[in-house]
Amino acid sequence: MRKHTKLLTLMVVLGTAGWFAGCNGTIDKEPNVVLEVATMTIPPVTTATASGVCTFTITNTTATFNNKPKNSVAGTSEAPFNDIVLQQLVVGYVWDDATITPNQAYPISGTIPAGGTGSTSFSVANSTVLSSAPTARDGHTANMAMTISGTTVSGESVSVATGGQLTVNSCPPAATGACCTSGVCAKKTSLDCTNGGGTYTSDNTPCPANNTCP
Repeated sequence: MRKHTKLLTLMVVLGTAGWFAGCNGTIDKEPNVVLEVATMTIPPVTTATASGVCTFTITNTTATFNNKPKNSVAGTSEAPFNDIVLQQLVVGYVWDDATITPNQAYPISGTIPAGGTGSTSFSVANSTVLSSAPTARDGHTANMAMTISGTTVSGESVSVATGGQLTVNSCPPAATGACCTSGVCAKKTSLDCTNGGGTYTSDNTPCPANNTCP
């Protein structure tokens, strides 16, 4: 009788230990918090024309994130270990002319406290995205698929998928002026004039009435 009692007790202890191990194993595999995008502002890419070349100016996107508890553990004294440290943004682009730009990765920094909110700024475009397509992206708009990832202080991976729209302003036309080539004056851009072997006067300078140069 005593042998059976001891055996039963041992089985209960082992079974309980296995149950705790299983629960801990599940918790260890998943973060206790969820990363959410609260707000995001994506400024347009501005453009300018300099020496006949379109240039782009990219202003950082700003966003506010929420760090929400997934279970009761995230709201206890363990909370500091559930702070989320942001690390990377991956963006895919589908443009309004059906051009698809390969995914680009950008660094993103900032810490979102457990049970709280935090803001940061980051880039969502680069020169490769704006210049490497069949034609430059000025005057185009892209729908962006965005994945933002990081880790909790305790080491679990956390990510959130979101989207946004990137607008690239049209590039202003290059200024033209009087261009003298072999005694003949014509209105051209500075770049076209120089490439054609002419002498450029200045922007918006008219040619003489007879289109001849001094």
